[in-house]
Amino acid sequence: ESSVGGDGTLPGGMPPEMLMEMMQDEELVTMLRSPKMQEVMKLVMSGGQEALEETLKNDREAYECVQKLNQIMGKMNKK
Repeated sequence: ESSVGGDGTLPGGMPPEMLMEMMQDEELVTMLRSPKMQEVMKLVMSGGQEALEETLKNDREAYECVQKLNQIMGKMNKK
């Protein structure tokens, strides 16, 4: 609760309920813990979307991680 902003969302605008739902998805949690996904997240935080797009052109494993994440998040958004 201490990380919830005045508008009731977490940093990035994510509702706490969505985070709770995400943490129930074993596949998603496993992926987020993988070394490659950790690398991708650090890249996005430091270099932004542009750095990510450049990396995805040359790093097949990173590309596959991001694609898989997009699939999982797409399924969650349809619920």
